[in-house]
Amino acid sequence: MDDYVKIASSLPPSGQLHTLTGIALVLGLGKGGVPGLATVATAATVLTAPSGVAGGLGFAVALMVPILTAIDVYAAWLHRLSLDWPTVWLLLPTSFIGMVIGQVADKYVTDQGARLLVGAILLGILSLRTWKDVAAYLFPAWSIRHHLSGDSREHKINVEGKGSMDEEEAECMLKKLNVENRDDMSDSSSHLDMDGGGGEGVVARKEKATTASSPSKPEAGIGRRKKKQQVGPATRFAWACAVGLVGGAATMLTNSMGPILNVYLLSVAKLSPESYVGTRAMFFCFLNLGKLPLRVMGGTLGMPMLPLASGLGAVAVLGVFLARPIMLGMEERTFVKLELGVVAFAGLRLCYMGLMKQ
Repeated sequence: MDDYVKIASSLPPSGQLHTLTGIALVLGLGKGGVPGLATVATAATVLTAPSGVAGGLGFAVALMVPILTAIDVYAAWLHRLSLDWPTVWLLLPTSFIGMVIGQVADKYVTDQGARLLVGAILLGILSLRTWKDVAAYLFPAWSIRHHLSGDSREHKINVEGKGSMDEEEAECMLKKLNVENRDDMSDSSSHLDMDGGGGEGVVARKEKATTASSPSKPEAGIGRRKKKQQVGPATRFAWACAVGLVGGAATMLTNSMGPILNVYLLSVAKLSPESYVGTRAMFFCFLNLGKLPLRVMGGTLGMPMLPLASGLGAVAVLGVFLARPIMLGMEERTFVKLELGVVAFAGLRLCYMGLMKQ
């Protein structure tokens, strides 16, 4: 451990402090909400393992545990107002059970087999949750005809509420009302007699026109934003159990629970980007706190690493702070697509590593 700390704390050309500092910053940005960077930083961590130190990979991975804990604590606090606690409590029990299963399975499954298994399961979960969206993007007409897309009028009536419409339809409706009311008022004025008779009718028509054309009080269903179609409680519970068991085992076998959890939070729980970041951080905060004593007892994490981990943790927390405005400035649809794209890449990468011969 002392040899690893000496190399990791030294500057180039013999040390890796500059590389680890960059990885910590990128990791903080990724965990703070910038899609894809956390996966890149996690992959880069493996490359920092010094080949001349026995057990260097174990030390490099263990060094990330306290850094990730600091990141998750700060990210959860930063997004505490939008954190979804029910989702955290729903996932934790089965995740700990999955970690026990993974610990036992680690004795019987090879590294290649574990990567291939987790990658295949990850791609399967992603396909089950996103195939309708992919079909709607590639074959829009076919998707609408078979009620797979939310663009059909029947979907808007049955799912979003009877007679509901999106903002464009509402705007068109208001414009149509304005045109009709102007014509109505013009027609009423042309029928006035010389004695002022019918004035009450004109006033009534004007009041009716003003009320109908006012955009501040639209009719029910006009201007209503499209709602997200939520899954039922039973379906959500079933998915939480599956994701917890598989993800808990995956974090012990290949340290890759993150992509599996991302699929659940974005496509099943359908959390907003800010709620997604906070909920994900709080969940992994509990998991990483459970990993700390395991790493200490395993001999890959100890007091000599504490100063280095503290400094890198501070850099990572800065990354989380810088990531928040980037994440909030991104459209939710773009954010979800990027995150799920990273999940697909992670699954394909695990399968590739599992199929490649060492």
